[in-house]
Amino acid sequence: MQGKKDGCKEWPIEGESLFSYKGKPLPYMPFCYQHPDYWRIISEESKRTGNMIASRKLFDDSETVHPITEEEFIKVENIRGKLFLVCAEDDALWDTAKYIRRMEKRLAEQPHTCAVEAVIYEHGTHFVFPDGMLRTMLPVGSALFVKLAFTAAKKYPKECKTARIDIDRRMTHVICDWRDKK
Repeated sequence: MQGKKDGCKEWPIEGESLFSYKGKPLPYMPFCYQHPDYWRIISEESKRTGNMIASRKLFDDSETVHPITEEEFIKVENIRGKLFLVCAEDDALWDTAKYIRRMEKRLAEQPHTCAVEAVIYEHGTHFVFPDGMLRTMLPVGSALFVKLAFTAAKKYPKECKTARIDIDRRMTHVICDWRDKK
């Protein structure tokens, strides 16, 4: 939930999935921290790392306490079509690189028909958007906002910008290929 509760801006609802499909809750990995510790951990990590928001510890600790079960895994092998996975190692919100590698491993072990392209950048922050999309979302000051939000963007601005430009190129290529096959 998001809002204001005991000085917290966000908190998990114990025993409730964040997502549903066809009106039914999906299996999920429970958070090991509950209110108010959940927001305290995010606040402490954000302050410690200098990121606007940093929840990676929360997800890592939760998975340590509750290893993901087969029921909780996203069945990526059931995806039909093109699967384009993009992330950066320096994502401060969660370990997307670990999750993408996990999906690639699952696809290597499971029969599937989807075409997969996975790209993991060393730097790019949580905002691994195509550069054009980021400029559309934030037409003025997009680069400044990313630098203010994420420490990695301050330390590696050139690498983050290069990643966004490359994502733009790759995403455009994927969409054009799809369009041309129709």
